[in-house]
Amino acid sequence: MFIVMFEFVVKEGFEEQFLASWPATTQGIYLFKGSLGSRLHRDKNGAFIAYAQWPDEETYRKASDIAMSDEYENQRKLMRDSLNLEATKIIYEMEVEFDYLQRRVFAV
Repeated sequence: MFIVMFEFVVKEGFEEQFLASWPATTQGIYLFKGSLGSRLHRDKNGAFIAYAQWPDEETYRKASDIAMSDEYENQRKLMRDSLNLEATKIIYEMEVEFDYLQRRVFAV
């Protein structure tokens, strides 16, 4: 399993848009691009940190070439429009050594 951690930097005044579009964007990535899902966290300083799981690094790398439905692409655009993309970054890319997290599928 391959893990990617992001730090999202949200533009001032766009937090509500980011929080509304993140779940649908994540669901689209799960349904269309092969991710295993993601979690969004907020650290003690207010930063948004996401933890995304992928079956393997190859699936993650190829995901950018896969289009989602128009509905999910629109949500993805809203999410990206709410971010300061220059400051948003990948914190870690890593392989799982041991996995004790419980999994469940999205209710679609």
